[in-house]
Amino acid sequence: MSNLNNDNNAVPKRRSSKDPVAFYEVPSGVVVPSKIISDAKQSLKEIPTSRPYTPRDETRFSLGRLPVYVNNQDISSSVTSVDYETESRPVSGQPRTTIISQPSPPSTTQTSDSRQRKSSSKESSIGNSKSSQNTSDVDYSSIPPQSRIAKISSSEITKSKVPSKHSPVVTATTHSTTLSTSTSVSTTRRDSNPRIGSASSYKDETPEETALWNTQIVPLIDTLLTSYEQRNFDLFNRTGNELYHRLNVNNLFSKKCKRRTDILKMFFGFIECDNSIVKYHVARLSLAFQVSSTNNLKNIIRLISDLSGNSENDHFFLTNNLLDLLFDGIERIEVVKNIDTIVYFCCALKNLTVSDKLLKIVSEKNGVVLLQNIFKTILRYKDQEDVKNQICHCLIQITATLRNLADKTDNRIKFVENNLIDNLAQVLKYFTSVAELMKNVARILSKLTQHTDCCLKLVQCPSCYKSFLKILIKHESKQAIIVRICFILGNMLAKSEEARITFMKEKYALETLTKLLHSYIEMDSMIIKPHNFEIETTTREDDGEENTAKSVENVINKVIRVLSNLAISEENGLKIIQNDKCIIPLFSLLDAPKQHSEDLIIHVLMALNNLSYYDDNQSIIVKNAENLTKLLLSYIRNGNKIDFVIEGFRVLGNLSRMKNVRNVLLHSKVDRLAIDYCESDNIELLYAVIGVIINLTVDEDKRSYLKANNGLISLISVLECSVNQDWQLASLVCKALWNYCDNGNQVLWFNNDELEQLFTIFNKTLRKDLLLSTEDEELDKINNDLWKEEYYPVASRLYRRLADQGNHSETFQIEHIA
Repeated sequence: MSNLNNDNNAVPKRRSSKDPVAFYEVPSGVVVPSKIISDAKQSLKEIPTSRPYTPRDETRFSLGRLPVYVNNQDISSSVTSVDYETESRPVSGQPRTTIISQPSPPSTTQTSDSRQRKSSSKESSIGNSKSSQNTSDVDYSSIPPQSRIAKISSSEITKSKVPSKHSPVVTATTHSTTLSTSTSVSTTRRDSNPRIGSASSYKDETPEETALWNTQIVPLIDTLLTSYEQRNFDLFNRTGNELYHRLNVNNLFSKKCKRRTDILKMFFGFIECDNSIVKYHVARLSLAFQVSSTNNLKNIIRLISDLSGNSENDHFFLTNNLLDLLFDGIERIEVVKNIDTIVYFCCALKNLTVSDKLLKIVSEKNGVVLLQNIFKTILRYKDQEDVKNQICHCLIQITATLRNLADKTDNRIKFVENNLIDNLAQVLKYFTSVAELMKNVARILSKLTQHTDCCLKLVQCPSCYKSFLKILIKHESKQAIIVRICFILGNMLAKSEEARITFMKEKYALETLTKLLHSYIEMDSMIIKPHNFEIETTTREDDGEENTAKSVENVINKVIRVLSNLAISEENGLKIIQNDKCIIPLFSLLDAPKQHSEDLIIHVLMALNNLSYYDDNQSIIVKNAENLTKLLLSYIRNGNKIDFVIEGFRVLGNLSRMKNVRNVLLHSKVDRLAIDYCESDNIELLYAVIGVIINLTVDEDKRSYLKANNGLISLISVLECSVNQDWQLASLVCKALWNYCDNGNQVLWFNNDELEQLFTIFNKTLRKDLLLSTEDEELDKINNDLWKEEYYPVASRLYRRLADQGNHSETFQIEHIA
């Protein structure tokens, strides 16, 4: 154990060169390469803890209509039109006035001619009322949503009636020229039948193109419309797939397609349909046509968002190219002008990545990179107040999606490579007051910082430390946020000295943590805990959303871990141990173990192990060392809870450097308890217990008690079992044995049987040529290095001393190990 004592109770250091040096001290002027490693293992420790449990959010949702912002204020719910906005395309055809009539109920007695007359009459009246509108746009605002099913007759799609052997004769009674009860869309011309389009409308269409449309496309459109009217969605599905195939193989998805606008208008007529099959085909075909206007693309992406809200629709995304079309569409748009579209897109991805299969597919399609590009673009406008609310809404959806994507290893690497962690740090800095956004980012970082590469990347973000403190202050009562921020901080502080120093230099850092600790301990004291609290805390899991006993304790755990990891830095540790507001609450928690979970008590003991490492005279722990020792006695005696015993002995290993503490331990017969625990096969326990024994054997008046209770026999037994298995543990045992025989010229404590057993062990373990080897060369090298650095220097000196003072006849010459 380390020897940093400055008080009168400290372990006395030998100053005379004639006196032997106890092995728990490093001899003056001797550099021991393994000391740093040894100290890290036996004293200051990072407190391991689990990530705050977050139930996998498999809830899917639909955003519906997004709010409308004017001057960054939400003024109403958006009544976004689903009208198709005419998009520019490089064609020479003249604009056409399209007339849309509401559908009339089907009538079995009505002839096709009478239906045609009624349709023409209705079209004429609506056409007159809208004569002042722009002839290139379509306005559906006057049509009730349930009737907003715009359909195009085959005569509308086949404007040019160029006779050919591939073009069937169209008559008024054929299905291709009548749509039964469907809404009729046609070109209005004074000198023509309103159901038959003008040939001049597509005058730049070649005869071959016209024939292609008439023979391959129009019949499918007719079937699509009919199947929709008859609610035959299986037929609609088959027809939609066939239509996509025909359009694709004939390269008709290009914007140069002369009938693109009419077809898209038809698709948008289906957009309010509740059937998933219809939504799927409308979305897929529209994206394939590369709809580009802000409103059109927004409505299509909203449709996909609605689809993703039901897990039964996952097959639409698993079995075709819908995701490819979706990603292509998003990559083409200007992000800031399409914020609502991005929100719907992220909502869809969030829903889809709940599924493991779709999470894998989205990841393989570089979904993280696409989101990161959107993320970076949006953050450029973070300072513009007029769009801040919209940006914030968008960031909530992006971070909710990234949270799911962060689970995959390949994606985690992209978070580092593409500076996504830096982007998240910016969100923490500029949107601190937005609780939902802070929780999303905290959930992402709590996943990422479990990995060293991500953790060290966040360490390099200078703004994050101040941001974390602001969040801890601003959202103190929101457990789900606080527990994660503290977990993230704990990870950073465990892995980086730079993080420990930088965070502690922030104004009010220690005060903020102390206030949190007090607030949540007080909250914990007000919660009535059931008698089976221990069982509940080991089986029930929560997200920290409620003031339950477990969620409150979870926050306390994470705050204590932050303090403990901060203390790994000596500069910080000395500040913390002098702050009674940090230390006294830990004593209070130890004093009431039945009111708290085992997990919390373990965290307190581990924190006290780190903090008790520093024995500065101004330390609150040093000043209250005897009281703390008495509190620990009940924990080290509880053999049923071995973790309590281990952590309790670790703290006592530090405290027992003080003579007054050693007196308390001997008076309480801890020496006997420590020897009994030497029979354990728990390696961690043996390290902790033997550390206390080393300190107890410093006092000559205490050695007789240890020998009387078979202490030597127990230690020799541990040595025999640990050689060739754990050279560090064997080294510790040798240090304790040295202290046993540290009596100048007095008679040795060891009897002949004990000496014989020791010499047998040394005869096998102090010769390098007798070291055991394996087939693993790397493992053998590590084993040999530990033997050379840890065991040999201690055991060889002990052997010489025993041989000299014991006058043993069967000694051997020890070779010098460089």
